[in-house]
Amino acid sequence: MCKSCASFAYNIGQYAIHDGGALAIDESLLAIIDIGSNSVRLMVVRRFGPNLAAIIDEQKATPRLALAKDADGFLTLDGFSRLVQSLQYFRDIAQSYHADPIIVRATASLRNLANQQQVIQEIQRQTGLEVVVLSGEDEAQIGFRAVQSSICLTQGWTVDVGGGSTEVVTFNEGRLVHQESFPFGAVSLASRFPVYKDLQAWIHQQFASAKWLPRMPLQGIALGGSARVLARALQEEMDYPLRQVHHFSVPSVVIETWLNNIATMTPDQRRKVAHIPKDRVDIIVPGIAIILALLQITQTDQLTISGFGLRNGLLLDYLGSEPAPAFSSIALNSALTVALRNEWPLHLAMHLQERVAELGQAVQSILGWTPRAVELARTAALLRYTGRNINMYHWDQHTFYYALSAPLVGLSHKEWVEVALIASYRSVKRLQKYWNPYSSILSRAELVTVRQLGVLVRLAELFAPPLMTGVERLNVQQSNKQLTITVSGTGISNPSKDLADVAKDVKKSWQLKLVVPGLIS
Repeated sequence: MCKSCASFAYNIGQYAIHDGGALAIDESLLAIIDIGSNSVRLMVVRRFGPNLAAIIDEQKATPRLALAKDADGFLTLDGFSRLVQSLQYFRDIAQSYHADPIIVRATASLRNLANQQQVIQEIQRQTGLEVVVLSGEDEAQIGFRAVQSSICLTQGWTVDVGGGSTEVVTFNEGRLVHQESFPFGAVSLASRFPVYKDLQAWIHQQFASAKWLPRMPLQGIALGGSARVLARALQEEMDYPLRQVHHFSVPSVVIETWLNNIATMTPDQRRKVAHIPKDRVDIIVPGIAIILALLQITQTDQLTISGFGLRNGLLLDYLGSEPAPAFSSIALNSALTVALRNEWPLHLAMHLQERVAELGQAVQSILGWTPRAVELARTAALLRYTGRNINMYHWDQHTFYYALSAPLVGLSHKEWVEVALIASYRSVKRLQKYWNPYSSILSRAELVTVRQLGVLVRLAELFAPPLMTGVERLNVQQSNKQLTITVSGTGISNPSKDLADVAKDVKKSWQLKLVVPGLIS
């Protein structure tokens, strides 16, 4: 089980949860502007409390600064004008949100300029924005931290392909071991190597000389614009049902075949046939060639795409001095963030998650569940009520699709579908209906355990408020194919009318007879 801490997690101990679920939290906004060699991006963030933030707006401009330098390395007047125009626009958007602070960071886009200081001073004079230029080492570390906060890491490497530089990090047991910034990127290589084979050979030569790169199959993770475009293009071609870039995994042989195909296309063909955005058609080949070279040199047969990058890492840096998150699980903290943004009272979601943990641990060995399976059920419990503010009568349908589209992290795509199905579970018939479009991600055999975990959440729900109050303790015993749950407490409310239906589900799914003394026998 992955024990990495989530990036944007709500610390329960820091802010009191008052009656009705109201939170004493700060909802201030901040903005982050990332000046890259290909694009400039804005991210507006609402900050709820310690280590908790939600992205509420993102914007992008493409001034192509890597191509706006003269022979002496100075930023051209035309390039500077495009940059300032983008920054003024993003500043105005941030100010319309009353975002404070506005954090502006630049990568190789300004790092490699001969007139860097002059450009920075002029930007501040014309926009009022203070720009900080990151070193290659800083850029690599910040990008890695974003990945570390959103994917369960073991051993391997990450690559962030920018327009003018490429940052590579190796890690072991989830911790950074080595980082290096290579002075080439998708935009700079596109203009240097018009012939794909020449480009391919040159990139291999650069990485082959990096003796610190591992030469064995490991976890390979790519972040940045080229990686995200690759994921979306492949998902479109595959008619992949879960349109989430983050944690999308693809075999390296598929990437190689796809790249060899688009390398022979014209830019217009790439846009129409390969589903590549207009602003990427001329730089996607070198961008993916860099990633493929790393896969081949390190003998890594699977690539995972990270939807989190430099801006997310910059936000983590800003929040870095705040208290530790509520859970030691990335997935749980991520679900907690989603639950906090929902209208359903957070303390009820937390109660349900605690009850799922309690019952799940009690029956885990009986039903042969792994600790990760129980963790997924707890994650689903936090999302259980997210669809109720959309439609109370069809909440399960809305919960399912909400969970699939929510900004969850720490989950593989298979686990993502599992969590959505568990969170929305009401009956086996509905489970089958929701699962059908995603059968290519989650097999029918795996659906058996998903149903069992859905029954767990549904059962736990009956012993948690608002359906049952006054419960102080549950005693769970199993013998002779009978599961006995004894409820103790004061002023226990009447049981839900659904208890008998849940007992039938327990019998069919768990092969156990449910007995609750005083309530159902």
